[in-house]
Amino acid sequence: MSLLNLFITIILLSLSKTTFASQWIEGNRAVIQGLDKITARIETFEVDVSKTHKFGVLDIFVERCIFSKPIFKPESLAYIRIKDNSDRLSEVKFKGWMFASSPALSALENSVYDISILACKKVNKQSEKSSSVSPTERISTFN
Repeated sequence: MSLLNLFITIILLSLSKTTFASQWIEGNRAVIQGLDKITARIETFEVDVSKTHKFGVLDIFVERCIFSKPIFKPESLAYIRIKDNSDRLSEVKFKGWMFASSPALSALENSVYDISILACKKVNKQSEKSSSVSPTERISTFN
């Protein structure tokens, strides 16, 4: 009987690993907040994965963005590379994972700028495309 119980336990464990293999969803856009400490200007912007966004003299490149499934505790992570272009020699000042729930855990150390991730999301590219008809043309067709 113990052999049968062992066999059933192994089957259940293998099924649970395949069903709940990952609690993460791959996103394609990161929502990032930047603070310019000199002017006290806060800017929130969205950066597509594999794209670069310029904030002041910083180039922010998002390599990967993931977020937790809705059934788990909300969390967003982004693997970001930040390049400082203030000197003649631009160099990478930050390279690593940033956590939305703990921005101080892995942060950019810069005297002028603070960068933190707010969220990661998956955006449907089809719904963002604008139609070829302008809003004023749509209104005139109904009259």
